[in-house]
This record gives sequence, C-alpha cells and structure tokens, in this order.
Amino acid sequence: MTVGGRIKALRRERQLQQRQLAEKSGLTPSLVSQIESGKLTPSLHTLGRLAAALGVPIAALFEAASNGKIHVSRRTEYPVVSFDGTTEQWAVLGAGLFQGKIRAVVSTLGPRAMGVPPERVLIEPGQMKLMYVIQGKVALHYNGERHLLEAGDTAYLDGGTPHTWENLGGGEARALWVITGKEE
Repeated sequence: MTVGGRIKALRRERQLQQRQLAEKSGLTPSLVSQIESGKLTPSLHTLGRLAAALGVPIAALFEAASNGKIHVSRRTEYPVVSFDGTTEQWAVLGAGLFQGKIRAVVSTLGPRAMGVPPERVLIEPGQMKLMYVIQGKVALHYNGERHLLEAGDTAYLDGGTPHTWENLGGGEARALWVITGKEE
C-alpha cells in the first residue's frame, strides 16, 4: 500500500472526510486529495502534520502487512519522502516491518546539493546509522569533520551527533542508510 493509500485508509477508519483531515492537519483539502491519490509526494513535515491529525506516529503511515514469512517490496512500491527546501528524497525500504528497531532508506541527493540536517529527521542520540554509498562522490559532515566517500564506501556513526552529507558531483548521489537501535 502506498503512503497515500495508507493515509486514506487511516482517515476512513476514523470516519473523517478529506476536508476534516485537512482542517485538523492545517493543510488544504486539495493537498490531502493529491497525497491520497499518489499525485503528490508529501514532505516529511507534511507527513508529520497528517500523522498528528490522525493520532498515529509517522511510522504508521509506512506500515506494510507481513504474513510472518516473507515480505517482498517492489521498488515501484517504496514510499518516497521528500524534504522541504532540499533535493533529497528517501525511498523507505521494508516500511513498517521492523517496528522501530531498524529502518532502511535509499537516499538520493541532487547534483552539488546538501542533505537534510539531522535536526529535521527524528533520530535519537545513541541510535546508530550505517551509510553505504551506492553512487557518486560525497562528503559526510560529522561532528565538525568532513569525510570523503565514494561508491562502495561505508560510514558507521551515532545518528544523534550532528551530521549531514553533500553530493560533490554533477550527477545524482545515492546512499543506503540503515538506522538501528541504540548502541549498547
């Protein structure tokens, strides 16, 4: 189920009209309609407003049913999250399957662009992140240091420490981010 489909299902479970959800979330009915129909990819900020209006955590907008054995997701089915003011987009992998213990996203960053700063992403101090560069040459800015990485390189870091990444090239850069529970 797409993010828009999940929002629509949750809205209907709560017996809300699109207009009512729009009012509760501070969005326009047109925007809610476009998100539910899949015509528009909502930003993380917009998803947060919708989740709050529906009374669920943002992760609930990405939950996928599992039959307890295997869950296969096609790349065309990945929920995509964009961020206001950046070119960065996340394709959320295996959405909802790990119940907050682990998350994985493929992040795409436009040419010569900066990634989303950590204060805009809900990562708790002590939650560890593994970054695997799939494509491009990037700089990982971590706690005041700059680390140059290219396709095939990895970095393992505390997601609660200030960090972001930067695409150094003229084409798209892509990285797999795996976010785990707290380091013990």
